Amino acid sequence: KVARFFIAQDEEAANQIADEMSSKYVIIDHRMPTSKFYAMPTWAGKAPDDFYGTYYVPKEGGELQPVSFFYPSYYSSTVVRLYNFDGKAMLPEETLVISYQEKLSKEGVRYKEITGSETFSTYEEAEAYILSQESGKYVIGNSDPFVTPVPLEKLEHYKLVHQSDATAPVAGKTVPSVKIFEYVKTVDSQ
Repeated sequence: KVARFFIAQDEEAANQIADEMSSKYVIIDHRMPTSKFYAMPTWAGKAPDDFYGTYYVPKEGGELQPVSFFYPSYYSSTVVRLYNFDGKAMLPEETLVISYQEKLSKEGVRYKEITGSETFSTYEEAEAYILSQESGKYVIGNSDPFVTPVPLEKLEHYKLVHQSDATAPVAGKTVPSVKIFEYVKTVDSQ
């Protein structure tokens, strides 16, 4: 149940699970929305590939550089909305769409090579662009787990009550090692 809570895509689903578990607090460490995120979908019976993927960028000399690319479902997950954005409403400054091809390495391993990218002012424009394409493979997302490409609503029932003084380096940022949120069943109307 805990894993399902953390990957829940909307507050109503998260609240239902929190209620079933009689939860009062949510404690998240800096690894949960980043290097350990894969475990939550796995424990919930989902594929981590539904939330992010590894893509390869061609470099000079034919080398390929791996890049983690996070999908809208990653940013919409409760653990990311809480830890990365403190449960606040977020509007993307821009939304990135990458195009890619699935290829086979000399060793017989499948991989996704980025073939292009387009930046849009809104998530809706990015979605419309993908729908207008007649061929090719496209995906919306971002390589920075702290920059959402998708609008996020405020989580009304979760209040940041503590963040540790101890910090950790994550994705080029310094973040608190732990954040604690109180689950509040009734919301102030102010």
